[in-house]
Amino acid sequence: MSIIPLPHISQDVEKKPGMRRYCLPDNLSQFIEQQLIKIGFSLSKPKSLARAILDQSDFYIEHPQQETSWKEQGFRAAQMAYYFPLNWIRAQAVLDRGEAVGFWRGLDSYLEFGSGLGPFTCQNRYFKSGLCVEPALEAQTIAGSLARYLDVTRPVRWDVEFEKRGTIDLAIFSYVLTELPQLPSWVHEIKNLVLVEPSTQKDGRRLMNIRESLIKDGYYPWAPCVHDMACPLLAESKKDWCHDRVAFDAPPWWFEVEKHLPMRNRTITFSYLLMKKEKPTPRARNCARLVGDSLVEKGKTRQMLCHDSSRKFLSWLHKEAGKFELPRGEVVVIPEDAVKKGTEIRIRHKPESGLSP
Repeated sequence: MSIIPLPHISQDVEKKPGMRRYCLPDNLSQFIEQQLIKIGFSLSKPKSLARAILDQSDFYIEHPQQETSWKEQGFRAAQMAYYFPLNWIRAQAVLDRGEAVGFWRGLDSYLEFGSGLGPFTCQNRYFKSGLCVEPALEAQTIAGSLARYLDVTRPVRWDVEFEKRGTIDLAIFSYVLTELPQLPSWVHEIKNLVLVEPSTQKDGRRLMNIRESLIKDGYYPWAPCVHDMACPLLAESKKDWCHDRVAFDAPPWWFEVEKHLPMRNRTITFSYLLMKKEKPTPRARNCARLVGDSLVEKGKTRQMLCHDSSRKFLSWLHKEAGKFELPRGEVVVIPEDAVKKGTEIRIRHKPESGLSP
């Protein structure tokens, strides 16, 4: 399965106070270097790596639904040195979001569909057994070596296609929906679903539509949503979309590669859904998720939030509440003394953190 590139624009965004921060483990960088050397690349030669990354990004943009070949050395180099590290961070962030709401509790077996190098499989926590479905045998070989290198203790099986042979508690789809016109029919037999997609407007809004469809089929959103009503960004806007953002503390070699790229990744964004055929633990009545970045205006700050089926903004006057920033994606508790003003919920002091899936 292919991995959608980041757009060719700068992604330098000021790191908001309280934003969750992630980094790559040293042994992952070591593994990447070992694999690159086998195919004539190296982290010590950032310019050639950047060229492979740009070639792959251009291919994805020009042919978004066309399969790519793991047999091509440039493709493998771009995946290992760029796309997989980003997806590693996204997987870490989604696992943490799910842990905060108890999503993984009681789940033993999982399927990672279109797994590539297995960004979720290589996170060595929560599960007792796994199945990775990946049609490219070259990717399977590298993924297996990576899992062993990182001491993944659970038994994991790789197959080129999905054939249900036993109980599967959870299905994970990470950056594969662009190649699928719709979710496979067998999905609805699995009670727990994870979907992670690019943070683009098109993919984000498609994921919001999938959420509506899954709710009709008996699923409940556990994260990022704080309710199971209609999505306000879908119902009341034609352009907004839901996505998360975390800070990336990149290793030194990453910055050397980026010197030759038009895109920067000081923060990493992604859209995601965690769905169950089981109701989540009830949240506090005033819990809301921040689904926008802070918009600082003259004497005032506004920030889009998701609380129910209507599109709203949290807002505060600097002279009353002070000047502060809240990280996108987090959950806050709307103060009891907040005042509604049209589409705004005006607060007089910084809100407390709520449950932060």
